[in-house]
Formats: sequence, structure tokens, C-alpha cells
Amino acid sequence: MEDAKKSEKAKNDLTEYSNSRLSVTSVTQNIKIDVSFDRITVVGNLIQDREKWVKHHVETNLRINVLNSGFDRFECKALEDKVYVKYNRKQAQAMNCSEMRVEFNPNNLSDEEKQFIQLVFLDNMRNKDFSRIDLAFDLPISLEDYYAMTDKSVKKTVIYGRDDKSETKYFGVRESDRYIRIYNKKKQLREVKEQEISHDHFWRVEFELKKSMTDKWDNCFNDLHILKPAWKTIENQQTRAMAYMLINENDEWANLQRRTKYRYKKLLKEISDIDIAEDLRKILSEKKQRLSEELNQYIAISHHDKMYDFDFGL
Repeated sequence: MEDAKKSEKAKNDLTEYSNSRLSVTSVTQNIKIDVSFDRITVVGNLIQDREKWVKHHVETNLRINVLNSGFDRFECKALEDKVYVKYNRKQAQAMNCSEMRVEFNPNNLSDEEKQFIQLVFLDNMRNKDFSRIDLAFDLPISLEDYYAMTDKSVKKTVIYGRDDKSETKYFGVRESDRYIRIYNKKKQLREVKEQEISHDHFWRVEFELKKSMTDKWDNCFNDLHILKPAWKTIENQQTRAMAYMLINENDEWANLQRRTKYRYKKLLKEISDIDIAEDLRKILSEKKQRLSEELNQYIAISHHDKMYDFDFGL
């Protein structure tokens, strides 16, 4: 009986944490958030009637660097290594997979270079689909003081810099169909590419999507929250201390039972008047049509393959 009373009291402490619930506000209302596809992999089969034409361009075009080539295969990089292409018909038949793979980052390509990829590679493929899509949001604000979490139970890894401030947050594992990265893009550009940008802050929220998740790119992060929990508003001292520990010691989540995890995640959302993920979802909704049109262009049926997909109504 006594244990039941303690359990009920604990539940009440998590719901009646303050005198009033916080209302959600937007900190990104007056700033520009860019959303784009940062990496795309298109897979499919090479149209057999076009194989000779494609191989000729791969082997003779000065903008293409051939890595290896054979009777029914080739591997190359194009446009100063901005594009990677691999074709192997025999291997695909043996493994029952797609014959051809084209990888590129649209953000690194000019319109003319995109047309080049389309003409030489994508328009000569059939049964095209995406095996990977990276969806990226770029924000000119710092996210180091924000607390990011997902409603789903996934592995979370946080990398700290020399100043003990978070620089990168990972959700999931690299091999999974969805892998989330939140990181200091300005620092990465400076250290990796020796590139400086004018913004005081530049952070990226990026979703690496594979397999089945490529079809769900427009709602791939409905369970993500990027918060500033106002833990000091919690009146109960024990609950307040617990919330503070979970925010600052991520490993402690593993010590909680499933129901307790759910209650504290709910609490952290309720005591946060900011959730940047809500702003990202709004931006994505506004840009969805443009982004959809871009993806459809990469896998659209080309004039070389119109008859292959034509429905004669027989």
C-alpha cells in the first residue's frame, strides 16, 4: 500500500511540476533556414540499348575520370570527383541487385553540371529509385546549448569540444535506415575545407536516410525535438534534480524503466518553450513541393525509355 502511494506521488510530481505550462515560441522567425538534399544516391539498371553510348562517353569525355572498365562494367568519377558512378551488370545479376549506382551532392553542383549527370547517366537508366537521401537544414544560430532527443528509443552520442561544449550529436547508428546528425557546420568547414563563413554561427541538422526511409523523407523526423528545457521551473526538488541529470548526463537514461523514460521525455517537452524541430517541420512543409520536384527529376523516365514504360492497355 505504501509503495502504491509513493508511485502515485511520483507520477504527480512529473505532471504538476510548476504553476503554469509554458507556451511554445519560435526563435527562428526572423532568420533564414535553408533546407536541401545534401547527398543523393540513385540506383537502377542501365538501358541495354544505351550501354555502348554511355561507355563511350565514360571512356572519352574529359570531365570523367575512369577508375576501371570492362566488357559489362565500369567505375568512374566525374566533374572533379563530385560524382561517383559504378556499373556492373554481371555482379548485379549474381546478387539480384541494381546494376548501376550514381552518387552526388546537389549542393556542390551547378545547374549545368546537374544537366551533365542527367544526360550521361540518369537518363540512360530504368527502374530508378533512391538508396540514400540526405536531407539537411542549415541554421545561422548556435545549437550547442539545446537539448535534442527523440521520442523513439535510439542510440545517442554526443561529441564535446575542448571547451566542453557540444559540437556534434548523433542519433541512431550509421548502418540504420535513419541516422541523424546535429553539428557545428562552421567549425567543420573551417577544419576540413579551410573555409570561413560570415555568419557568427552555422549549425546543420541532417538526416541520412536509406532503404525504406527514402520514401519517408518528408516526415522522417516527426519524433525529433530540439529543446531548451526550463528545468528550474519544476517545483519538486527531486524531480528537478532528476531532470537536470538526464539533460546533462545522457547515459543515465539507460538506467530508467520504459515508463519512467516516457514520463521524463514528456516532462522535458512540457517545460520547454522552444522546440526548433517544430520550425524545421514548418519550413519543410513550405518547401516540400520544390524538393519533391527535384527528386522526381532524378528518377523520371527519360525519352530513351518511354516505350519501356508505356502501357498499351493490353
